[in-house]
Amino acid sequence: MIMGPDELIRIAHAARRYYLQDRSRVDIAAELGVSRFKVARMLEKARELGIVTIDVQLPDAIDPELSIGLKNAFGLVHSIAVTSPSQTSEAIRQSLGEATATLLQEIVTPADTLGFTAGRTLDEATKLLVDLPRCDVVALGGIAGPVREHGIEIVRRVARASGGESYPIFAPLLVQDEATAEALKADPLIRDAYSRFGRVTKGVVAIGSWNPPDSQLYDSANQGAIAQELVDRGVVGEVVATLYDRDGNVDSTLDHRSLAITADELRRVPEVIGVAGGTTKVEAIRAALLGGLITSLITDTGTARALLDAA
Repeated sequence: MIMGPDELIRIAHAARRYYLQDRSRVDIAAELGVSRFKVARMLEKARELGIVTIDVQLPDAIDPELSIGLKNAFGLVHSIAVTSPSQTSEAIRQSLGEATATLLQEIVTPADTLGFTAGRTLDEATKLLVDLPRCDVVALGGIAGPVREHGIEIVRRVARASGGESYPIFAPLLVQDEATAEALKADPLIRDAYSRFGRVTKGVVAIGSWNPPDSQLYDSANQGAIAQELVDRGVVGEVVATLYDRDGNVDSTLDHRSLAITADELRRVPEVIGVAGGTTKVEAIRAALLGGLITSLITDTGTARALLDAA
């Protein structure tokens, strides 16, 4: 049956009212002098004829299929796979930083206490934070890497965006021995930060790879000539200062020398967002997921594919 112009006009009119002007089917039915069931059929016909097309779009940087694939494969709370304009470390860090800042501005609430680690990608992310609900921010570990101010500055930067209090840890992530670590933990400011680990509701953590090495903690441990020994024993990565093997089993060798949240404390945080990407970190990310050290993940599409292949 050929549809005449009058019916086409009525269908287009109903579609415009419904999709563009947010009118109800009941209102449209009254306007056209037909039943609401007739309006429903008209709207369906509008789609069949191509009068109405629905185009679901996300920003080009986000891959929805890979994001959902990761979420389902690893049982994640949040999962974002982003496309980097190139595979250089700097480009990947920038892409992950943008995604991290955007997610935090979406999910953080005034009821949260945030926890952050140091890290080059998180440094990028926190530079992009503009406005967060008021909440406090706690450092989950001491200062790692050659740019010593970054761990402290990350926490301060997030607190500025939220208007809350910041609780940095003014000490190295890894120290020479247990006695030094215990002495530093007795400092009132550091003790105050430690006392707030149990209040953290959302943690944001970098993930370091030890095999191959791509980690500020690895570099610190290597100065003591024990990094390769730990790699030989199976260590593949770290979250904060928690080391683990390819199956996510924790290696506690450095625990007594580190100033950081423990693996057990981290697992009690309701949501821990791991932010990491690049081919060197695939095994470290996978093992962190297997070990339950992170519950959400922001990564690049290449790493996401590799993780799904290994799942």
